[in-house]
Amino acid sequence: MCGYFNYSEIREYSDSSRSADFKNGKSYILAAQPHGVISFCGMCSASYCIDEFRLIKTAAASVVTMVPILKHVMGVFGLIDAGGKNLKEHIKKGGAEGSVVIYIGGIAELFKSSRKEERLYLSKRKGFIKLALTTGADIIPLYLLGNTDTLTVVKNGPLATLSRKMGVSITYFWGLFNTPIPRPSQMVYVRGRPLGITKMDNPKQEDIDRWHEVYCKEVERLFETYKGTCKGYENKKFYID
Repeated sequence: MCGYFNYSEIREYSDSSRSADFKNGKSYILAAQPHGVISFCGMCSASYCIDEFRLIKTAAASVVTMVPILKHVMGVFGLIDAGGKNLKEHIKKGGAEGSVVIYIGGIAELFKSSRKEERLYLSKRKGFIKLALTTGADIIPLYLLGNTDTLTVVKNGPLATLSRKMGVSITYFWGLFNTPIPRPSQMVYVRGRPLGITKMDNPKQEDIDRWHEVYCKEVERLFETYKGTCKGYENKKFYID
């Protein structure tokens, strides 16, 4: 898969630094965007990473973890239920085993996938910030360049509406030669630096808003800094919805 997508990685925060933090019991929320129709960039990173990092789970909607076919197809990510209570308990484990990948924009972001522009569903997504503040798990932003180029999705209609309500994609999509085969678009996985969040027992809304703004600026910086490394992204415009 990595060869098909000409996959590569850019790491502002090195594997050795992250491994050292894991050994000291530090947990991280790996905030991944954009979702894409199917996160082939995320799949590549899961197969490309060192064994230690394969202990990191990926949060998914309850329906995904309960549907047999979806559960097995997405099993490469090591799925766990994305419910807030469940994630808090998971993070308590500490280290790689207590870290988690969260696709911040979720299914709503899937329907913003476009080959012409980059739109993140982010302005109202603040739950992951509160989760970080209350648990002390720092946030590492991940930008998945190429994720929105591989497949095109039907953005409107009854299937799209049902997908949003269920939290899982059951809409029609197409790629190479108008088939479900993904286009061999280049993939570049970009790992930013930890934001520096520290634990707060009772974070106020202003604390959540402040760190959310920090995250939004960092995600935009990653996109603008590295979009030139991914073919087809040189002239893409960035938006936060």
